[in-house]
Amino acid sequence: KKYGNLDELEAIDPGILDKLRQEAKEMDLNEVTVELSLKQRNGTNGPDLNYGYFFLEALYEQLQVPAFFKNLSSQRKNEVDLNELLKLLVFSRILDPASKKATWDDQSNFVQPFRIEKNSVYRGLSSMSEIKEDLQAFLHKQVSASYSRDCSLVFYDVTNYYFEIDEEDDVKKVGMSKQKQTTPIIQMGLFIDSNGLPICYKLFPGNTADTSTLIPIVNEMKLRYSLGRVILTADKGLNSGKNLAYLVKRGDGYIVSQKIRGTGKAFINQVLEEEGYEYNKSRTFKVKSFLRDQFVKDESGETVELNEKVVCFWSKDYDDREKHKREDLEKKLNTYLNDPSKYNASNRFGLKKYLTLTHVNEETGVIEKIKPHLEFDQKKYAQDQELDGYYVIISSEVELSNDAIIEKYRGLWKIEESFKVLKSDLEGRPVFVKRNDRVEGHFLICYMALLLSRILELRLEHKHSVRRIQKSLKGATCRSIHKGIYSLAEQDEVFHDIEANFGVTLDQDFARLEQLRTYKKEIQKKHNKN
Repeated sequence: KKYGNLDELEAIDPGILDKLRQEAKEMDLNEVTVELSLKQRNGTNGPDLNYGYFFLEALYEQLQVPAFFKNLSSQRKNEVDLNELLKLLVFSRILDPASKKATWDDQSNFVQPFRIEKNSVYRGLSSMSEIKEDLQAFLHKQVSASYSRDCSLVFYDVTNYYFEIDEEDDVKKVGMSKQKQTTPIIQMGLFIDSNGLPICYKLFPGNTADTSTLIPIVNEMKLRYSLGRVILTADKGLNSGKNLAYLVKRGDGYIVSQKIRGTGKAFINQVLEEEGYEYNKSRTFKVKSFLRDQFVKDESGETVELNEKVVCFWSKDYDDREKHKREDLEKKLNTYLNDPSKYNASNRFGLKKYLTLTHVNEETGVIEKIKPHLEFDQKKYAQDQELDGYYVIISSEVELSNDAIIEKYRGLWKIEESFKVLKSDLEGRPVFVKRNDRVEGHFLICYMALLLSRILELRLEHKHSVRRIQKSLKGATCRSIHKGIYSLAEQDEVFHDIEANFGVTLDQDFARLEQLRTYKKEIQKKHNKN
């Protein structure tokens, strides 16, 4: 704008220059929309830069992670700025999961770009493996302080991640892959609290049985985190006599599922016995419980007595799902019974306990390797069918009501969902780094990304999923279209909810660079107050 000669203006109003400067700052940038839009179409704009990470950085700062690294640097000398590297890798893992090289290539795609050297990425991953336990313990203290973490009830589960490699090593082993992968895998045990926030994790060789992971990680968690009495919730894959004895001997408790099929006949009959069951009004659910004492061996071979409440329930929804699965199972059974030659090692999963394969000479009846023959165990099949819809949970907390035990156990879905977030939304698999110390660094980054994502989900009162939050933050971009002026992408409802939670707003089409910087400071300032 042109206002005239400054001397003449100041003769009328000595403070005119300051007033004009203030007017320029407050000017509605939409007044220049037409000119700037023309510049956009003419190709004078820059790349899309993300500013959604401002909220992630505020959470990162709230957890005092920079202070952790500052204290670390006073104790040891690091060639790599681990704080900046961790921010780049964690924020990118949430906003745009990719390989480490691709993340490094795109490090300038932030409003305030990172400046990490390429070699520092891999050296830093190795250094992160050395501090993974200390950082997890530090984060636990910060989460406890900021979000009133309650660890009296914790959830534990195990999953695995596969590698695009053929040969095993000390850690990457061929094991029972949950994705039916035949390549080497690594096991991860994860603890979360009742809010769904991760507490800690630990990696194990891929051939480690799920039941063998519990005691080592509980040992470390209780020692490092100074936890009081803990009630551990897990599925039947973690239910072993040694694990339960270990918990009880140390004064802790458990709520775990118990398999029914394959147990003793007396126990199955007790579950199926109708006496004692209480139905809901619609008769779609029934539950009963009984107390029992059982004796198990601990790690040292010592006998430990377990006083337990056994909660048995039947659900029509669960029964319907089981019957639907059984329809597919019966189709397979009929296929192989009609043509036994199709039955082989690759398709025996789920059928082996019902079918017995032999080779019989039909003329003599002598078992020979002549013609395949399948025998179907109808009695075993009928017994299993009778148990459809039934579920059993056992607990050391005998004073809890049936409903309370079931409700606490159902919280286990939170950890199953966390594994889904880690594997799918944060793309934690397959793992492409090869060196085991860098593999450890990779999973520390994934864990940290999960923690920040879950905290943001918690702050929004679970109104939006991690995936929707992730997509919204990724879409918070701006593009340079003039000197110091940026065009802002249109934001969605999720982003506005995030802004409202942090007490800020940037609901405009254009912004100056200094406005973006002020916006970031406001996010951190108001967040720190909260």
